[in-house]
Amino acid sequence: MSKYIGFDIDCKKVVACVVEKGKRDIYETMGPDVGSMRKFLLAQKQSGARVELAFEIGGQAGFIYDSLLDCVDEVKVVNPSKMTWIYRTAKKNDRIDARKMAVLMSIGELPCVYMPSKEVRQWRQTILHRRTIVGKVVQAKNRIRASLKSQGHSKPEHGGGWWKKANRFWMRSLCQGSLDVDGLWRLGLCNLLDELQLLEIQLNRVSDYLDGYLSGKPGGKLLMSIRGVGPRTAEAVLAYTDDVSRFGNYKQYCSYFGVTPKLDESGLTRRLGHISKQGPSVVRWLICEASWKVIRYSKGLRSFYERVMAGQKGRKKIAIVAVSRKLLSIMRAMLLTGELFNEDMINRCDDLTDAA
Repeated sequence: MSKYIGFDIDCKKVVACVVEKGKRDIYETMGPDVGSMRKFLLAQKQSGARVELAFEIGGQAGFIYDSLLDCVDEVKVVNPSKMTWIYRTAKKNDRIDARKMAVLMSIGELPCVYMPSKEVRQWRQTILHRRTIVGKVVQAKNRIRASLKSQGHSKPEHGGGWWKKANRFWMRSLCQGSLDVDGLWRLGLCNLLDELQLLEIQLNRVSDYLDGYLSGKPGGKLLMSIRGVGPRTAEAVLAYTDDVSRFGNYKQYCSYFGVTPKLDESGLTRRLGHISKQGPSVVRWLICEASWKVIRYSKGLRSFYERVMAGQKGRKKIAIVAVSRKLLSIMRAMLLTGELFNEDMINRCDDLTDAA
């Protein structure tokens, strides 16, 4: 016999529903701590039945998954947005939500989320953390330029880029002076420069860690054999791919990263819309940026880009997204076969994955 347990977890309590064939549903409310959940699950296993647990994805999902994995026979993490369409009801409360997961799991219709290992989850978090810091660095630089332009400094003193050493020293020199009316501006500029310096230290620290981690991954060198694909793109693709064999074909792989178009088909009408933009946005952003570089060096992908663009400048973005999709399918083929990039792979990447 099997017991199917659904947990509806919030910050104050956990409502559990136990569904077992031929028996009445059992409900229990417990504290939100892992200890209470473990105690409940271990008590359910004492009867010798197979116990399967399901709960919705959330900020603590990874921690809870790792903590409860040894208490049950199987743990499933649920996508609540998809579950709503499968099990629709006009009523909603904690008990109904818990039972919904248990019932769907018992009939094999639970929309599950892939849960990678703790190491991979932390790798992904570090990649996202770096992206956040990069965004803050860009904001700080924009604010510094805006502050300088408000005082008539429309160009850097020493020419060239704003952020080369000579211009940074020039900006620091502007911070010095008496605390008059302009002193308030100098104080603001000094704080902005300090903020930028701190953010750049954090960015370098995170980048060094990610570089060292990527060096131990054989897939990193494999993907970076594509000229134009750097370490940031390679690590993001590897981290979010995790186990490439979980994708049945290149269409599933590209769809996971949200670069496939939406389909609206009814009768004889078939329309392809904008890309779905589902999945990890950080990979989609990086792969699109890398595609602009890749088409400079790869004749095959450059030809593919121009063919999709069809001589219309307004189709540049459409063409680069198509290149991104092609690049992802090539990467999948490389990860499956272990083959370094070459121009022949552009036209036979699907054949390679079928052979693998």
